Amino acid sequence: MVNNTLPRCELVVYNDWWWTGSCEYSDIVYGVDSWMEFKQPDMTSSNTNPFLQIYPATPIRRAFNTVPDNETYLGVSKELAKITGDRRFEDLWKFIEERKIDVYLQRIIDHSATLKGYRFHYLEQLAREGIPALLNTRTYPRVNGYEQVHESKPWATRTGRLEFYRPEPEFIEAGENLPVHREPSDSTFHDPCVIVAAPHPALRPRQPGDWGFDPEDRAQHPRQMRNIMLSVDELLQSRHYILDQGYDHIFHTPKFRHGSHTTPIDTDYMMVLFGPFGDMYRRDKRMPGTGELYVDMHPEDARVLEINDGDYIWIDGDPAYLPFRGWNDPEKADAYKVARLMARARYYPGTPRGVTRMWFNGYMATPGSVKGHETREDGIAKNPETNYQAMFRYGGHQSLTRTWLKPTHQTATLVYRRLFTHVLGQGFAADVHCVTGAPREAMAKFEKAEHGGIGGVGLWRPVELGLRPTTESEAMKRYLAGEFVNV
Repeated sequence: MVNNTLPRCELVVYNDWWWTGSCEYSDIVYGVDSWMEFKQPDMTSSNTNPFLQIYPATPIRRAFNTVPDNETYLGVSKELAKITGDRRFEDLWKFIEERKIDVYLQRIIDHSATLKGYRFHYLEQLAREGIPALLNTRTYPRVNGYEQVHESKPWATRTGRLEFYRPEPEFIEAGENLPVHREPSDSTFHDPCVIVAAPHPALRPRQPGDWGFDPEDRAQHPRQMRNIMLSVDELLQSRHYILDQGYDHIFHTPKFRHGSHTTPIDTDYMMVLFGPFGDMYRRDKRMPGTGELYVDMHPEDARVLEINDGDYIWIDGDPAYLPFRGWNDPEKADAYKVARLMARARYYPGTPRGVTRMWFNGYMATPGSVKGHETREDGIAKNPETNYQAMFRYGGHQSLTRTWLKPTHQTATLVYRRLFTHVLGQGFAADVHCVTGAPREAMAKFEKAEHGGIGGVGLWRPVELGLRPTTESEAMKRYLAGEFVNV
């Protein structure tokens, strides 16, 4: 994206209330209100709890000269209306202009299966008193499919029944018209992306040769349509094509529950709490900030690679594509230095052998943050021009991920239920039936870069103190055994 796609874009515009990596690569950035600065009401909900959260307009003074995010769309639309003479650009945001955003919010409520019947002004008043509103899901806790199971109401499918066969041509071509197992797109020790199923007359996927691909070509692009079927035994006897090149560890980048939507890595204080490497004093000037990202590795895997707990390591993915296509072009050496992933290694016995994990919430390195890291006397990875603060010295978790376009996520024929409602649709729908972006997985190779001790000398201090897995001191072992307390 950064090195091969954005340079082809004529304009990138972004709005945010914190200077993120996306802002670093934008041509225009609009500063907008944070949640606690909203001067217009808003609302949100989550699939992990049964409440509707209302944001009332707040009297809190703005920290900076920001605007509501929807006014950035209004402002651009006004200018487009002037240029084109078409007022529909501006009329689209009519109630934003008139400061009646509650009209739009009430429309959402009126057409929502779990909110219909509520009045927004009533909910806003409750919110001012600290009282949330329950979603009307018929059961508490919510039980998916309750009405279909207990009241025989139709399911949101073409037939109204639970469907375990997909007649759409795209599913038939992909070999996914019956429930089958498909190996992960990359993070597997076996042949990636193959269909695992016994022979069946209904399973007749189009083969690579039908698309003009070599069946043995396992590169990323043809792999997305490489509909090869294997039995379980055949799969277990297969090997990922990249294992023999040293890329023999699965690298997952899942979401950290309190590190995405609550943005706890934006400030120095919150960054220091993110993981075991936080130090408000930054005694080790190699640290990108008061905290930094790390990868969890099984201790036995790390020791085979002569990586100690707390060491800095290089993490590389498939060199055909990662960290970006064309990285080995001498003219892109500077871009490669920014993109190649470096992070701390953390011993973590809770992960299986061969499987590693890095949370995806850290702000990635950018040319500006690398410049700051390499030129500032204190070594902080902060862009001297924008003050963007990275949590990596180099690279980021996306150094090992690429876009994955699954054909059965792109059909024009699948019937679905639209967001918030019981209305059925067909084909594309954002967040319902569409591509989901990059998978949070890759096969990786790990290489020690620097010792974990301060300034690159010796071991990371918690290891020296006997506080880490596999290096526990006698006192630590007594603590873990509960021997510090007698009852």
